[in-house]
Amino acid sequence: MFRIPSACCLAFVLASAGCAHVPTQKEIESSEIHYDLGVQAQQHGHVQDALAEYQKALKQNPGNPEAHNAMGILLHLSFRRLDEAAAHYEKALELRPTFADVRNNLGNLRLDQGRYDEAIQLYEAALNDMQYRFGFSAQGNMGWALYKKGDVANALQNIKAAVTTNPEFCMGFRNLGIIYDETGKTQEACQQFAHYREKCPDVAEAYRREGVCQAKLGNVEAAKAAFAGCEAKAQPTEQVLKDDCRSLLEHL
Repeated sequence: MFRIPSACCLAFVLASAGCAHVPTQKEIESSEIHYDLGVQAQQHGHVQDALAEYQKALKQNPGNPEAHNAMGILLHLSFRRLDEAAAHYEKALELRPTFADVRNNLGNLRLDQGRYDEAIQLYEAALNDMQYRFGFSAQGNMGWALYKKGDVANALQNIKAAVTTNPEFCMGFRNLGIIYDETGKTQEACQQFAHYREKCPDVAEAYRREGVCQAKLGNVEAAKAAFAGCEAKAQPTEQVLKDDCRSLLEHL
């Protein structure tokens, strides 16, 4: 048999239900600690540990925008749970509307989904923040989104601006090389892939791309050197890439 609560009890229940828990200072500090531990775990490739730490951070303080952003990155790049990642990015923006990093990250997610117009809008919003220190990344990403839409001229303009702003922006040189290669400008492509390899000397893929490009030009010795570099630089987790570069080297 159900007991109907009295008016005063009902009022108390409704008031209690309407009051969200406000994290204590101890919970806020605990959330920050778990967030930091998650970042460390993620940087070392321990994605399951990172996931657990971010979950703890958000349990302690659901209003932690940094933890929502980090969870979004992890779910997006490591677990490919795009809808869940988007929800965390959007929550981070709700909590901190000026969070330019999140706009850039959400733009990358929309780019992966082929939603190029949305991605471009997010990159533009990030670039509107004059204090955003990774503006070169948003501009380079916007260039890539424009290329995927078929706007080659504006794509090149934006990516070139990004590498001019930050000459160490490896992905910018990589993407310039791909665009030139796919548009039949092999000489220019090889130059950009060389920059990619110079700026990211420990990235095996950079050597492979330069090697393939040099082989197209008939520069056998340069291609051999690049493929050998790729094989030497490939990490234990990149065995397929390592084997591919060895095979390409053997067939020259």
